[in-house]
Amino acid sequence: MAQRDNFKTQSRLGELEDGASLSSIGLVAGGIPRGQGVKEVDFERRGFLGKVVGGIGAAVAISTLFPVIKYIIPPVKKFTSLNELVVGKASDVPENTGKIFQFNKDRVIVINDNGKLTACSAVCTHLGCLVHWDNAQNLIACPCHGAKYKQTGEIISGPQPLPLAAFKARVDGENLIISKS
Repeated sequence: MAQRDNFKTQSRLGELEDGASLSSIGLVAGGIPRGQGVKEVDFERRGFLGKVVGGIGAAVAISTLFPVIKYIIPPVKKFTSLNELVVGKASDVPENTGKIFQFNKDRVIVINDNGKLTACSAVCTHLGCLVHWDNAQNLIACPCHGAKYKQTGEIISGPQPLPLAAFKARVDGENLIISKS
């Protein structure tokens, strides 16, 4: 139970005012009540500390959210599409094989059928799987759902709705050049 004698009551305050010094009755030397001066200083300190803590919190939030937002939003890449591009060496595609090359944004399969080069899109039109050259059957096959294409990209069988897009392939010296058809 708290003792009431330790607190300043009106009667006790009256007793102190008569013979007490200024500092004991709550006044500072300038005549300003002690509590008022302290409150102003505390308020300024609280405001300053609030701004410091808020600034630190904002810096932490920004440093955390910035990488997350950069990860979610893909960067804008400026891409120039070329009509003709050297994709590799002619020796990269030996006879009776096929190899996939990057041409602009497309993947293109180049097939060397006994020295005759043909090229078409390497992305199946059914679900977007990468196709490959099946030398035993002499055709382009999709391993995902069994789609089959001719060497020129025309449909043989399977669930695909469209033929493969055609490209042109040629050899210039040692370079293998792919161009849009």
